[in-house]
Amino acid sequence: MATPQDRQLVEQWRSIQTTYFRTAGAIDRALESRFNIGLTEFEILDLVAESEDAACRMKQLGERTPMTQSAMSKVVDRLDKAGLVSRHSCEDDRRSLFLELTDAGRALHREAAIEHRALLKENLA
Repeated sequence: MATPQDRQLVEQWRSIQTTYFRTAGAIDRALESRFNIGLTEFEILDLVAESEDAACRMKQLGERTPMTQSAMSKVVDRLDKAGLVSRHSCEDDRRSLFLELTDAGRALHREAAIEHRALLKENLA
Protein backbone atom coordinates (compact mmCIF):
# COMPACT_ATOMS: atom_id res chain seq x y z
CA MET A 1 0.00 0.00 0.00
CA ALA A 2 1.36 3.39 -0.99
CA THR A 3 2.07 5.90 1.73
CA PRO A 4 0.67 9.45 1.51
CA GLN A 5 4.21 10.65 0.68
CA ASP A 6 4.45 8.11 -2.15
CA ARG A 7 1.08 9.18 -3.54
CA GLN A 8 2.17 12.82 -3.37
CA LEU A 9 5.39 12.02 -5.27
CA VAL A 10 3.46 10.10 -7.93
CA GLU A 11 1.00 12.99 -8.35
CA GLN A 12 3.87 15.48 -8.57
CA TRP A 13 5.51 13.30 -11.24
CA ARG A 14 2.26 13.03 -13.20
CA SER A 15 1.81 16.79 -13.04
CA ILE A 16 5.32 17.32 -14.44
CA GLN A 17 4.62 14.80 -17.22
CA THR A 18 1.29 16.42 -18.09
CA THR A 19 2.91 19.85 -18.30
CA TYR A 20 5.78 18.53 -20.40
CA PHE A 21 3.60 16.61 -22.87
CA ARG A 22 1.10 19.46 -23.23
CA THR A 23 3.87 22.02 -23.80
CA ALA A 24 5.99 19.80 -26.08
CA GLY A 25 2.92 18.89 -28.14
CA ALA A 26 1.89 22.53 -28.59
CA ILE A 27 5.41 23.55 -29.59
CA ASP A 28 5.85 20.59 -31.93
CA ARG A 29 2.54 21.26 -33.73
CA ALA A 30 3.26 24.98 -34.10
CA LEU A 31 6.82 24.51 -35.37
CA GLU A 32 5.74 21.79 -37.78
CA SER A 33 2.90 23.82 -39.24
CA ARG A 34 4.75 27.15 -39.49
CA PHE A 35 8.36 26.13 -40.11
CA ASN A 36 8.24 22.50 -41.24
CA ILE A 37 10.51 21.34 -38.39
CA GLY A 38 9.72 19.40 -35.25
CA LEU A 39 10.62 20.14 -31.67
CA THR A 40 13.69 17.89 -31.72
CA GLU A 41 15.05 19.65 -34.81
CA PHE A 42 14.40 23.02 -33.22
CA GLU A 43 16.15 21.98 -30.01
CA ILE A 44 19.31 21.08 -31.95
CA LEU A 45 19.16 24.37 -33.89
CA ASP A 46 18.65 26.22 -30.62
CA LEU A 47 21.61 24.55 -28.93
CA VAL A 48 23.89 25.23 -31.90
CA ALA A 49 22.70 28.85 -31.99
CA GLU A 50 23.48 29.23 -28.27
CA SER A 51 27.02 27.94 -28.70
CA GLU A 52 29.58 30.55 -27.71
CA ASP A 53 31.89 29.50 -30.53
CA ALA A 54 31.11 29.99 -34.20
CA ALA A 55 30.76 26.22 -34.52
CA CYS A 56 29.41 23.78 -31.97
CA ARG A 57 31.30 20.55 -31.34
CA MET A 58 28.99 17.52 -31.67
CA LYS A 59 30.32 16.11 -28.40
CA GLN A 60 29.32 19.28 -26.52
CA LEU A 61 25.91 19.13 -28.15
CA GLY A 62 25.51 15.55 -26.94
CA GLU A 63 26.24 16.67 -23.39
CA ARG A 64 23.47 19.29 -23.52
CA THR A 65 20.60 17.17 -24.83
CA PRO A 66 18.92 14.09 -23.41
CA MET A 67 18.91 12.50 -26.89
CA THR A 68 21.01 9.43 -27.51
CA GLN A 69 24.01 9.86 -29.80
CA SER A 70 22.21 7.90 -32.49
CA ALA A 71 19.01 9.98 -32.28
CA MET A 72 20.99 13.21 -32.29
CA SER A 73 22.96 12.09 -35.36
CA LYS A 74 19.71 11.37 -37.22
CA VAL A 75 18.34 14.81 -36.36
CA VAL A 76 21.59 16.45 -37.46
CA ASP A 77 21.46 14.45 -40.71
CA ARG A 78 17.96 15.82 -41.41
CA LEU A 79 19.03 19.37 -40.60
CA ASP A 80 22.11 19.00 -42.82
CA LYS A 81 20.04 17.66 -45.74
CA ALA A 82 17.59 20.55 -45.28
CA GLY A 83 20.50 23.01 -45.53
CA LEU A 84 20.01 24.36 -42.00
CA VAL A 85 23.35 23.23 -40.53
CA SER A 86 26.73 22.34 -41.96
CA ARG A 87 29.16 19.81 -40.54
CA HIS A 88 32.90 19.88 -40.78
CA SER A 89 35.81 18.00 -39.27
CA CYS A 90 38.12 19.39 -36.65
CA GLU A 91 41.57 20.07 -38.09
CA ASP A 92 43.27 18.84 -34.89
CA ASP A 93 41.12 15.74 -34.37
CA ARG A 94 39.47 14.19 -37.42
CA ARG A 95 37.13 12.21 -35.15
CA SER A 96 35.52 15.42 -33.92
CA LEU A 97 32.76 17.09 -35.89
CA PHE A 98 31.61 20.67 -35.68
CA LEU A 99 28.14 21.97 -36.48
CA GLU A 100 27.37 25.44 -37.68
CA LEU A 101 24.09 27.10 -38.60
CA THR A 102 23.85 28.04 -42.25
CA ASP A 103 22.32 31.38 -43.21
CA ALA A 104 19.03 29.56 -43.82
CA GLY A 105 19.33 27.82 -40.44
CA ARG A 106 20.02 31.09 -38.66
CA ALA A 107 17.00 32.75 -40.31
CA LEU A 108 14.69 29.83 -39.54
CA HIS A 109 15.94 29.62 -35.96
CA ARG A 110 15.42 33.34 -35.41
CA GLU A 111 11.75 33.11 -36.48
CA ALA A 112 11.03 29.73 -34.85
CA ALA A 113 12.58 30.86 -31.55
CA ILE A 114 9.97 33.62 -31.27
CA GLU A 115 7.19 31.02 -31.56
CA HIS A 116 9.01 28.61 -29.23
CA ARG A 117 9.51 31.20 -26.48
CA ALA A 118 5.92 32.44 -26.78
CA LEU A 119 4.60 28.90 -26.34
CA LEU A 120 6.88 28.31 -23.37
CA LYS A 121 5.51 31.45 -21.72
CA GLU A 122 1.94 30.45 -22.54
CA ASN A 123 2.30 26.93 -21.17
CA LEU A 124 4.73 27.38 -18.29
CA ALA A 125 4.02 30.82 -16.87
